[in-house]
Amino acid sequence: MTSSVGIQNLTQTANAYKLLSLLYGPPSEELEEVLTHLEQTLQSLKPELIPLVLEMKTLSDSESKLEDLLVDHTRLFIGPFDLLAPPYGSIYLDDQRQVMGDSTMEVLQLYRQAGLILSDDLKQPPDYIVTELEFVYYLIGKYLETGDQQRLAEMETFLNKYLGKWIGEFTNRINEQAKNIFYKNLAHLTQAIV
Repeated sequence: MTSSVGIQNLTQTANAYKLLSLLYGPPSEELEEVLTHLEQTLQSLKPELIPLVLEMKTLSDSESKLEDLLVDHTRLFIGPFDLLAPPYGSIYLDDQRQVMGDSTMEVLQLYRQAGLILSDDLKQPPDYIVTELEFVYYLIGKYLETGDQQRLAEMETFLNKYLGKWIGEFTNRINEQAKNIFYKNLAHLTQAIV
């Protein structure tokens, strides 16, 4: 049986994963709202990380700053040429260092085992950082909804074999390549939560 403190902590952890997933998308006017929610979530979860969020908020409070973030987001995660910080697990986990490697198929299988079917509209591989963060959010949510301990076991396996194994190198690449402290802070926050 999980205590009310444990449930609150899991709820905040789930919220943190969801909010982080939103921050890896292209920057938009909703950015400040997402950062405010993340700041509130971290109050009880990891208050020592709040200064990183506050610094990110100062970098997202105007249209010109949003444009700078969009340029850095594109450079790091989209291209057009080299991806400076590829947001796909298989790049880091598979020997071939390619998208849609063996680990991608394993992650897809874990999604299916958890009862998820990826939408045909999804334009990213299954091991995209946003999708993997949302998967952890989903597993925690299902545990909180049903009390099924298997969901927490699935989350632990997923973090140990996949997301947790590649988040360090991904963070290092962002730290080396990002021109904007926003993405460096986001990477640090993600690694600290994972």
